[in-house]
Amino acid sequence: MSVLLPPALDWRGAAALRALRRAAHPAPVEREALELHSTAGYKLAAQLLRPKGAGPLPGLVVSPAIHQGIEALSGRGAVVDGAELASLGFAVLLHDPAGRGASWGEEDFGGPEHQDDVRVCVRHLAAHPACTGRVGLLSLSLGVAAAVGAAARWPELPLDWLVDWEGPCDREIITAGGTRLEPAAGHTLDDDHYWASREAVRGVAWLTCGYLRLQAFPDHAQPDELRHARRMVHAAAAGPARFVQLNDHPIGQVPSRPEWLAGGAWAANRAILAALRRLRRGAYPG
Repeated sequence: MSVLLPPALDWRGAAALRALRRAAHPAPVEREALELHSTAGYKLAAQLLRPKGAGPLPGLVVSPAIHQGIEALSGRGAVVDGAELASLGFAVLLHDPAGRGASWGEEDFGGPEHQDDVRVCVRHLAAHPACTGRVGLLSLSLGVAAAVGAAARWPELPLDWLVDWEGPCDREIITAGGTRLEPAAGHTLDDDHYWASREAVRGVAWLTCGYLRLQAFPDHAQPDELRHARRMVHAAAAGPARFVQLNDHPIGQVPSRPEWLAGGAWAANRAILAALRRLRRGAYPG
């Protein structure tokens, strides 16, 4: 039986455990600072991480959660960090989306500018000598809007799969029924022009790469919310995705009564890393 801790204590405890794990099993990682440019010409701060001395590796681009970027993914601020991901055998590209960190532009909350940022990162990583040319996407929470948007808008990108960790799927879930209005950026919930590009449930139906949804109960942001996971998996299963999976259910199964992952920051970290290990081993079709 799991014990639910207050969120702040849970995240601090998970961060401490991850630090102990890294100390016990150090994995030297090389870091390379990059300056990319969006289609609009904005400077896009990025960082490439890979195991020290490793040859060309499969690539992994991370689409970070709201307000997060390189700094959070380089320390304890995110559910996973870049060094952990690189230690799995990936060439990992982190970035500050427009309006965050050292990147230019305005905060876009997963909209077209952030989707273009992801596109630029995928294309750069695929062409980098550290990468084999094939890339996966990891989206964290609201990072799903930018990740799915990029993969759906540019199906020619060399993407093999997208791992979606607990991403809110549409305006209802993003704003918790209109009670969390920051991602709306002053727009009303009936502003279809603003929301259409930011609702991942629309784009996931057009994915051609594989799609894996990781979802715990309780959810990390909205404890009682599970409709977003169901909506995303149902939409993906109806489209041309290479494969669709929810948690540890068999590939292609859309369960009526899903088995949810254990809740909490430590369990989420382990679930993400375990899924990426499987993908790294090629344990998926396509």
